[in-house]
Amino acid sequence: MKQITLIIVLAFACISLVRVQVIYPTVEKGLIFKSEDEKVKMSFSFRVQSLASYQDDMNGNSQDMRAMVRRMRLKSKGYIYSPKFEYKLELALSNRDQGHSKDASQVSDGSKMVLDAVLKYHIGEKQQLWFGQTKLPGNRERVISSMALQFVDRSNVNSKFNIDRDFGIQYRLKQHIGSVPVNIATAITTGEGRNITSNNPKAGLAYTGRVEIYPMGSFTNKGDYFSADLEREEKGKLAIGGSYCYNNNTSRSEGQLGNFVYELDSNGDATSAYSLNNLSTLFIDAIYKYNGISIMTEYANRSLSHKAKGFTSGAGYVAQLGYLFENNLEVSGRFTSVDLAKDFAATSNTTEYTLGLSKYIVGHKLKVQSDIAYIDSKSATVADYRIRFQIELGI
Repeated sequence: MKQITLIIVLAFACISLVRVQVIYPTVEKGLIFKSEDEKVKMSFSFRVQSLASYQDDMNGNSQDMRAMVRRMRLKSKGYIYSPKFEYKLELALSNRDQGHSKDASQVSDGSKMVLDAVLKYHIGEKQQLWFGQTKLPGNRERVISSMALQFVDRSNVNSKFNIDRDFGIQYRLKQHIGSVPVNIATAITTGEGRNITSNNPKAGLAYTGRVEIYPMGSFTNKGDYFSADLEREEKGKLAIGGSYCYNNNTSRSEGQLGNFVYELDSNGDATSAYSLNNLSTLFIDAIYKYNGISIMTEYANRSLSHKAKGFTSGAGYVAQLGYLFENNLEVSGRFTSVDLAKDFAATSNTTEYTLGLSKYIVGHKLKVQSDIAYIDSKSATVADYRIRFQIELGI
């Protein structure tokens, strides 16, 4: 934490030594610094999620009560020398948010603090080339920021199947087929996930592609990538998307995520050699908004090239519905089903029913959220219930 504080202090000290314009147009855009010649633009923002949760089974025999800073993020974005050279940086400062590896050697015994560090080159108005570490063009629920969710957190489907972040190169294209907007994204990445520094000489690459179609036109202010119909679309808007990721020779149980999997010796003990597998992950999703109503649904499926202990596969489905009242109070409901492959069904197959209540004070920048869930797991003799309360603050 001392290193983080020093970085922030030095950054602002450097800014103070040069002649810049300091702008704070709206809470949504953060604090903006511009050089007088307008060759450099930087915006700074932070956000904090403070969470309290309680989970127990219906017999009161499995109590789990937690209170924590769920997420704390420091973000910067802008351009350097020209708007064609855009960048995005994002750091995770809370322990829960960093996702420490169980095998510390995979990240050189350090934390996984860096979330995004990516340069975006604008080839033209409709094309971009990205290089660095950032989110892959995967399922919509994952690509929507954790700040802009309809519930306290993402669903169990996302937890089990999302492809998260990775390091590599991405190509983005925005186009029209007739009057219908179409977005295309492709990526070639390491396949090992974020911040991994260990050498895996037999690992292949991951290849990801995504297509999005907007048959009813574009959403207002990119409303397809935040939950709740805060823009109160005057006409119905629909986005349909599909993503596919092929992760060649990955050694992690979920591709870009999960534990590293090792070969077993004749006694069933783990060796030092990685166990490798090819993971194919498919997503199909849709989002619809109209006059305060929001509907989002996703289907996920992951398969393996060969069965091997330690790797996860299966399918999941999630659907959620919300209605935003005129006073910016929203009521929402979500159904989630996860059906993992037979080897994992005893511990992970679950069905969840969640009811949420959110009060948007300043959009997603300042909001209070709570939800209650009924969780039916095949591994448990009785179902669980979970209650969560969270406050989101960001500038």
